[in-house]
Amino acid sequence: MLEIVSAVTVPGWAARRRHRAFSLVLVVAGVVVPILVLLRVALSERSWVALGLDPRVMSGVAWAAGLALVTRVASVAELWHARSWSRRRSWAGAVAVLLVLATWATLGLSTVEAARASQSVGRTFSAPLDVPLYEVPNPRLETPVTQPTIVTSTTTLPVAESTAARAASSVLMESDVTPPTLPPPKPDRPTSGIDPALFADVSTILLIGGDAGPGRWSLRTDTMMLLSVHRPSGRAALVSVPRNLERLLFPVGSAMEARYPAGFTDLANAVYPVVQSQSNLRTSYDVADGVEPGVVALAEGLGYSLDVTIDDYVLIDMRGFVNLVDALGGVSLDLPQPVQMPGNIPNAPTQYPDVVGPGVVFMDGTMALGYARSRSMDSDYQRTERQRHLLAALSSQLSVGDLLASYGALLDAVGDSLRTSLTPDELAATMSLIGGETAMVESVGLVPPLVNPRRPDWSKLARIAAEVRLALTTGIPSGW
Repeated sequence: MLEIVSAVTVPGWAARRRHRAFSLVLVVAGVVVPILVLLRVALSERSWVALGLDPRVMSGVAWAAGLALVTRVASVAELWHARSWSRRRSWAGAVAVLLVLATWATLGLSTVEAARASQSVGRTFSAPLDVPLYEVPNPRLETPVTQPTIVTSTTTLPVAESTAARAASSVLMESDVTPPTLPPPKPDRPTSGIDPALFADVSTILLIGGDAGPGRWSLRTDTMMLLSVHRPSGRAALVSVPRNLERLLFPVGSAMEARYPAGFTDLANAVYPVVQSQSNLRTSYDVADGVEPGVVALAEGLGYSLDVTIDDYVLIDMRGFVNLVDALGGVSLDLPQPVQMPGNIPNAPTQYPDVVGPGVVFMDGTMALGYARSRSMDSDYQRTERQRHLLAALSSQLSVGDLLASYGALLDAVGDSLRTSLTPDELAATMSLIGGETAMVESVGLVPPLVNPRRPDWSKLARIAAEVRLALTTGIPSGW
């Protein structure tokens, strides 16, 4: 009996007198290696969220579990052969079979789950970016852009030319020559008027929520937020960009600027689908490994228009949001007033009432999405405020227990619908930051009456965004 337990728990130990080299290989591969992998994970000082989202960690766990399974199979097979249990029926053989089956089931399931986790979350993270998605140009290195000038020349007629010839020439010039027209002046680059060097310790992440899913032809970025973090202090700020912001500008010389020199002719939430649906634009913005061109173009437009460097992004679509909230077990929100809910998405997993709140309301993924999308009783601008609160509630209520209880479903939701240029540790830190009670010191929506979305004053918006970031570095509220 002890030999059976030994073969399953410490593979190779029971065979140490019969096959010393074979026993050593099994002990190292089946015991030492898995323990070293687990110790490295446990002593890494990384959060459980980051470890669970790291495809390399999951791949390592899968290999360790696989080694543990194979070595135990080999250990039991060697013991079975040595004791000739196959030649007689005994209680020891029955116990061995049960232990082996239980061990195989546990290790096999762990191997498959870890491998699936590695594959799922591997789709979420792009290769690390060498440069920001958009970087504010250094004013000292900029070359002024001048408008084209038209040079005209005059021809001096000979003195002996007759009056009739001069008259005929004059008529020809007036009737047949069309004077050249100047192109409309291009908008000036928006600037905040604040030295960019003051933001050297501030990183900005573009948070994007898209409406892809059932009943939607393409992903329109109805939720756009700029999360800025002052790295030394940990202070953070959210700036919400309304989906109906018009005339978004793009850097001079870019593909979108060449097509829309006076500003984007649609709403800001249409930049992503416009770029994704046109091959020439996709090619122009396919500049970062694993980052969709539509994201690059949107970051470029928002960064240029608001005069802010955008370092990274996080994108989640509508269906993924539903699955993510459901995988986490739902979210509770304290609503100060009732909220009129919008029509449900096609083929929704659940249905919700026409009105929710006031008071504490528990929401599954479908209801949370409806709450985030609703603008029946107010407008897009109040909706951005609700989205910020929902995001903070989700992040604050996330726990290790939630991750362990629904790990598979969570990985499916993340792998299918979440894309980011952050590392797993940065993503985990960002989620913790958003859900923190003290780190978020500024939250501003670029909405009326602060902003006219149809005719935005980009320099004013750039100044607001800069003063919010400046508040993070100084610790003094921006006042916005």
